Amino acid sequence: QGKDQIVLVGDLVAKGPESLAVVQKASSIGAWCVRGNHDDRVIRWREFLDGPGKGLSTEEISALEDSGDLPYPDFKVNKEHYTIAGQLTVDEFAFLKSFPAIMAPPPPYTEWIVVHAGLESNKPISNQTTDTCMTIRNVTPTGPSSSTDVGVGWFDIWAAKMAVVEGLPPNPLTSSPTSTEENFNNINFNKIIYGHDASRGLQIHNYTKGLDSRCVYGGNLTAFILPGEELVSVGCIDYDGAAPKDGD
Repeated sequence: QGKDQIVLVGDLVAKGPESLAVVQKASSIGAWCVRGNHDDRVIRWREFLDGPGKGLSTEEISALEDSGDLPYPDFKVNKEHYTIAGQLTVDEFAFLKSFPAIMAPPPPYTEWIVVHAGLESNKPISNQTTDTCMTIRNVTPTGPSSSTDVGVGWFDIWAAKMAVVEGLPPNPLTSSPTSTEENFNNINFNKIIYGHDASRGLQIHNYTKGLDSRCVYGGNLTAFILPGEELVSVGCIDYDGAAPKDGD
C-alpha cells in the first residue's frame, strides 16, 4: 500500500538509554522483529517476576542470585535487563515475547531469512535452536560458538554451502535451489539478514548481510532496504562507552 515495512533484527532492549521507548515505537509502527539475546533475557526475567519471583523484593532476588538459586546463570540484578523486565506493561511484554527466533518474509522476499545472530549451515530450519539463532558467531568442530576467537565465522560456512547448492539444478517442484544433502532438500531461501556481531561490524557478503555496525558503541545504525539491497547508515552517540564484546 505504498508504505515501508520495518523489520528489526533484535536486541530492542538493553542496548541503549530508552529501551521502553524503542519497544513502544516498534509496536506502534507495526515493525516485524526477531528475538535477540538481550530481548530473550528480559523476557525470561519477566516470566520469573510474574511467576516464581512474584512479590519478591529486589533484596530477596539479590539473595537468590548470591546463593545461586535464580533459574538462569545470566540473571544479574545489577544489569538493566532486570529493571526493564519489571517496567514493561502487559502489552509491551506480550509484543516483545511475540518475536520469533527466525522470520521468513512473505513474497517477493522469500529468498531471505531474518535472524538475530545466524544459523547452523548443517541443519534444516526446523532443527535450529533458539539459542543458536540468537548467539552464534563462529562454528567450531564441536558446534556453534558465541565467540569470534575460536572456529570460523558461521557466514563463511553458509557461503560455502550455498555455493554448492546454487551449482545444482533447481528443484522441479519449487524452482528453488536444491541439494543431494538431506538438510538442503527443497530449500526455499539462500540469503540471511542478521545483526548481533558488533565486534566484526558491518558484514556484507553475497549470501549474508550482517547489519550490526556498532551503533551502541558510537558507530552507525544501518538499514538494508529491499528491493534494491541499498544500505543506509546514520551515526550514533556512544552509549555503552566500551568496545563491543563477544558476550554482548
